[in-house]
Amino acid sequence: MDKIVCVGKNYLEHAKELGDAVPDKPVIFIKPKSILRAAIDHEELSLIIPQSSSSLHFEAELVLRLDKGGYQLDLKEAEKAIGAVSIGLDMTLRDLQAKQKKDGHPWTTSKVFPDSAIVGPWLRISEFPNYLEEKFTFSLEDKVKQEGYGKNMLLSPIECVSYISKFFPLVAGDLIFTGTPAGVGPVVSGQRGVLSFGAIRYSVLWT
Repeated sequence: MDKIVCVGKNYLEHAKELGDAVPDKPVIFIKPKSILRAAIDHEELSLIIPQSSSSLHFEAELVLRLDKGGYQLDLKEAEKAIGAVSIGLDMTLRDLQAKQKKDGHPWTTSKVFPDSAIVGPWLRISEFPNYLEEKFTFSLEDKVKQEGYGKNMLLSPIECVSYISKFFPLVAGDLIFTGTPAGVGPVVSGQRGVLSFGAIRYSVLWT
């Protein structure tokens, strides 16, 4: 694994809820693997809330793991590159991100901090071919906050991989966070979230 690539604004309703214009192509940004937390099935992860922000937001999304890399992949090559899928969280310091957007600055420091990328156990695509038809959910304090289907992405997973590879090489083991549906919101210390997708289920506790 070399990097975590995140696709932003890949669900229409999420772009609308943030008051953002819907781009022709989704936004791409990168997180380093040093901030990744990975859960096994039915595990509870304890996560840190940064002190540098007053508005930490969850963003639940499907995550791809690549079996193969490449540069400037066509759609057939991109499809062959995807090996497994999971559900994860792309955490965001929303107050800092809003200021960065206003100032026209990169989002890096609002997206990259300890425990800002979380992923669960993996399901092989070969064993879960209809994963885009399966609902994924994120619940906070036993209330469903986000639910979505991969089939509703603006760019499909295959298109995401191909599109990303037009700009820089991907390598085996890279993770692709494919974007979040509507319903994002804040978390505070002591709250527990549960992520569910197909046979995957695990929880997180913010401290």
